[in-house]
Formats: sequence, C-alpha cells, structure tokens
Amino acid sequence: MSSADTTCAVDVPVAAKRIQTIHKHASDVTKCCFSKRFHLAVGSSDRTVSVWEWRSGHGFEEKSYSPLTHHKYMVTGVQFDGDATLLATSSLDGSTTLCDVETGRIVHTFVQNSCGGIRSSCFVANYKYFVSAGDDGTMCVWDMFRRVLVRTITAHEEAISMICCSTDSRIMLTGDTTGVAKVWSVSELTDTCGKTTPLYVLFDCHDMGVNSADISSVTTITNKGKVYSALTCGNDNLVKIWQLTLWKKNASSHQCAVEMVHTLNGHSSTVTSVCFCIGDDATLFASTSMDKTTRIWRMVESNNAVCLQVLEGHTRYVNTCGFSQDGLLFVTGSNDKSVIVWDVKGHLDLNVKLHDSSENLKSAVNIRREIQVEVSLREKVMFTNSVNSCDFSDECKYFVASGGDKTIRVWNFDENGRIEECKDSPLHAHHYSVQQMVISPCSSYMASCSLDGMTVIWDLNTLKQKGSLHTEYGGARSCSFSGNSELIAVACNNEIVFVWKIETLQLVAKLCGNDEDVTCVSFSPDSRYLMSGCVEGHFRIWSVHPKKHIISETSAIVQDKAHDIGITSAHFAFKNPSRKPRSMLMVTGGSDAAVKVWRLLDGQIDFKMKFVGHGSDVTCVKFPRHITTFLASTSLDKTARIWQTGRWTKLYFCGIYRWTMKTPRQLKNRLLWKHTECD
Repeated sequence: MSSADTTCAVDVPVAAKRIQTIHKHASDVTKCCFSKRFHLAVGSSDRTVSVWEWRSGHGFEEKSYSPLTHHKYMVTGVQFDGDATLLATSSLDGSTTLCDVETGRIVHTFVQNSCGGIRSSCFVANYKYFVSAGDDGTMCVWDMFRRVLVRTITAHEEAISMICCSTDSRIMLTGDTTGVAKVWSVSELTDTCGKTTPLYVLFDCHDMGVNSADISSVTTITNKGKVYSALTCGNDNLVKIWQLTLWKKNASSHQCAVEMVHTLNGHSSTVTSVCFCIGDDATLFASTSMDKTTRIWRMVESNNAVCLQVLEGHTRYVNTCGFSQDGLLFVTGSNDKSVIVWDVKGHLDLNVKLHDSSENLKSAVNIRREIQVEVSLREKVMFTNSVNSCDFSDECKYFVASGGDKTIRVWNFDENGRIEECKDSPLHAHHYSVQQMVISPCSSYMASCSLDGMTVIWDLNTLKQKGSLHTEYGGARSCSFSGNSELIAVACNNEIVFVWKIETLQLVAKLCGNDEDVTCVSFSPDSRYLMSGCVEGHFRIWSVHPKKHIISETSAIVQDKAHDIGITSAHFAFKNPSRKPRSMLMVTGGSDAAVKVWRLLDGQIDFKMKFVGHGSDVTCVKFPRHITTFLASTSLDKTARIWQTGRWTKLYFCGIYRWTMKTPRQLKNRLLWKHTECD
C-alpha cells in the first residue's frame, strides 16, 4: 500500500476542452450517462430526466419528448442498455422506470420491494438483469426480459450508496454510507438459488461512507486468477485504487482477494464520483469533487496513477461524470444545475460527426439488398416449457427438440411434408434441463446432453437408448457429432471437453486447457478439427485424425477474445467443397450479441466478418448443410435472423418455427437447412 500527494505534473498531457454547456434543470444535476449511440441522459434533483442526442453542427440537442417527468423525488440513476434502446431511470421514490429511447414511452416500472428510496443501480450480466439498491440496505435483482423480481438480498446494514459491475459481468461492488464495501459474484446474485454472501468485505474502504466506485475494463490473467483494477472514493477526500483477484474455488463458486494498491490525494473536499474511460484509452479515469473541480488521471502500471489535468468550469459541487463509450467525450454535472460536455483529446468541435462503430455494419446490412430472401411460416409447434435446442435430420425426415421440461420430442415428416409426432415421443432420460439436442450427419443417431452431467445416445430410427455417457464433474452444456458420425464431443462445466467413440462408447480423449467453463463444441464436417468455446470469449481448435480417432493433447489454434464476453454457439461448413485445398468457414455467436465468421485453412484461422443486429445474447448459429452463402442466428432478443455472408443482407423473424425459403430464382418448398445454393 502507498499514499502520495499526486500533483498535476503532466507527463502525457490530456488537452480536454469544453465544447458545450447545457442549462436545462431547475435543481442539482445528480447523474449523467452516455449511450453507445451518443445519446446523453441527465438526472436531477428536480425529479426530471432530460435526454439529448448529438447533432453534427449543433452538439447535443434535446429529444422532443424530453424531459421525462415520471419520478416523484430526486433522480439517483440513469443508465442506457447495451443497444441504446432502453433508458433506465431510478429515484428516491423507490422506482426504476424503463423508457424507450426513441419515443420516451414508458415500457415498464420496477418498484423496490420495500418501497424504500433507490440510491444506486446498474445493469449486470450483459444487460440481462438490473440491480437496484438503497436506503434499507437491500438489493433487488430484476430480470430484464421477463420484467420480474428475481430475488431480494439484504446486502448492507446501512443505506447502499453505490453499485457497479465489471464489464465481463463477473463481479459487482457495493458500498454503504458507513464506509463498508463488498464484492459479489454476479452469477450467484442472479441465480435464485445462489449464495447471498459476498466474496469479500472491506470494513474500512472509506471513512464516513463510500460515494462511488468503478471497475476497469482492462483485466489480466495470472496464475493466481483474473485480476481487476477498481476505483473507490468517499467523504475522506480520497480516491483509492484496488486490485481484485478472482479465482475458482470449485465448479460452482469463486473466491476473491482484495488489496489496496494506492491512495490518491489531490481533491480538497469530498470526492463524489469516479469512472474509468471505456474507450480505447482505458488507462484514463476521472474523479469529481465538492471542491468544484474534476480531475483526469492516468493509470501508471497497475499500482499508481498521475493527475493529467484539472477541469474547472462549475461554480458549485461537481456530482457526477462519465465517458462516452469511444472515449472521445466526457461529461460532468453539478449542483450549479449545469452539465458540461468536454472533448477528451482536445480536437473535436460541434461539427464533428459521431457514430457508433457498429452502426457502420448496420448501415452496410441495410443498404445492400440485391438478393432478397422470402421466408414464410410453415408450421408452429407449441411446448409447455422453454425450448433450448432443435435439429433436423438429413433429408428432413426427422425433427427433434428439447428444453426445460427435461423431455425430448421427436417428429417425422411424411412424403407431403406434414409433420407428426412419433408415437414414442416424448422421451425421458434426464433429471435436469436438456441443454442441447443434435442429430448425427448420418441420421442414425441423436444425442441429448443435460445439466445432470449425462449425455444420452439414441437410435434415431427406434428411439431407444444406445447408451449414456457421464462426465466426471458438472453439467453437460453442448455436444457435437463428428462429420463421419463416429465420435461425439461433450462440453462441460468443469472446463473439460470429453470425446467418446459412438460405436463402443469408449472415452477417446479428455481435452483440457480452457480457462473457464466450456459452453459450446463443434466438429468440422471433415472430422479433422474440433472447436471449443468458453465463457471467457476464447475458443480453441484441436486437430483430429478422422480414422484413428487420435486427438492432439494441446490445441493447435487458440483465439483469445473472439467475443467480448463469452461464446455461446459455433458451427462449421465447407467454403468450396470441390476445390483444393478445401477451406472451411466457422460461425460463432456470443453473449456480446455479435455473430462472427472465421476462415479455417491449412491449420490457420482468420477473422472474416462480423454481423451486428441482435439486441441480446446470441443463443445459436448455424450454416445450412454444406452451404456457406447463408447462415442463421437466434437470440434472447426473441428474433431469428437469416444473414447472407457475401452481401451482408438480413431478414429477421420472431419465434421458433419451421420455415420454408425461396429466392427470386424460385427456390420453393425447401427448409431453411436444406435449400440449394444459387450460382
């Protein structure tokens, strides 16, 4: 631990300058926040929220529906969701309101379980949940999709003054008005049966209360675990830098160690808020204070920081601050009722055009539509519970699906394409939710894997069990048949991929090396490669001898940070099966709502393209059989999307249906997974 009176001797200057001042509110500005699309939300003690949008040549202009006036008391939180479609506003009136960003329409309102005032709130788990906390020391965890209260947790003995979550949604920090701070596992908080005890408790984080905290998006992996840098501030006029180390205790729980690595002096009064820059320059962070100043700091290694610039412009206490997601803009709000927008680098003006980087991809998707694809609903099959997985057999003789009710349902098609459930369906074999159902390429077998740790191999023609495969620890998340239908790989919660031989049910390989739980596996169609993806967003590819069933003990290809948060699904297809050498495309989907395509050739993997459009986690990605001109994806945003890989076109549909597909060349009466490729 160390302490220093850090001066503003600037080694690497940041020439931040004021580019706009907003005077809108009748009382103190309490919170402000940018969206990824350069909206700006401002909350105030006057009980209103103003919403602004960047216009080139004018700067931030107020939206037509602004201000929002649905709160009865001071606004204490404003946050945009990841896709900038929803704005969550929280207040001392005990409510959080979700508003449509474009129209201002109220979508839903969460009311604190105890009806007490909300002091702090944040999105967690990739915007799937929302946590609000306040005066009574309890946290309410809300499901953003079902719009229901998941659980209420008594977290602190006194009022909770701050909440923040890491960008990878692994850990969350809370602090109260007495100076106690706690570290929580997000996965345990969002699990209705999870623990309610923190991973770590800091009893003396700050004297007289913790006012604000933030966790850097930059992390490192060491032999001790995953290391985070965090900031806290309080009424003791200090900013503190902490190092948090997270590691797995066992398959279902984590442990955390916390160390204070530096104390930053400089502010002459209470420090009201701290925040890291979340753009390219993640070493920058800022602090605001009742001394009417804002300080811009830069991290030096992991245990020190220097003050680069002191921003002055407010005439009273500075309450809040925030960086835009590209790190170009910075905003501060004050008790003087004003908001100041700063240019971080010092080279912008009101005429600059600001765009979300993903918007360029979206515009490319929307502009080029030379080849239109028409999809129509053929039939809708209803389930009594969630559907986790479905698959077609070759020639579309069978259709299988499974889900949360632990059963497997099988249908067959007659010559006229009519669907009828098989007489032995539904099938019962698992004790917990079935995570995935797959049919072998030869259409002789199907496999079901479950959180009960068991993978069952079925004879598809008789619907009888051929055998069951058991993992050593944890549940089975994903399974995949090899292209020759001789092997099956199973991904498990224990960071291991198991590979069995179908004919003898003999364990062929036990593949280790993944840093975290494996979430998906996929064999290449020639059976020469096996891919695994994990919750950290990395994937590994192993070489496989298709005849001798020999798999390399170490992965031949390792791709770090393929997706920002985690990989949820993957699938291979040949690019040009008749050409030598034969290259393959691999599509991956992730919890970052992105779909990515990779090219595998001669043992090398190259990133090819990225599809942006889904509003939440991508749950499944698939190429049609032996075709790479189209691919499909499904998501927690309730849509299924069909993408054309060559021209970046898309169509999207809601629900889980059986579709027919036709193009201007009249490809009629064919299923999505069984259409022929256009020349």
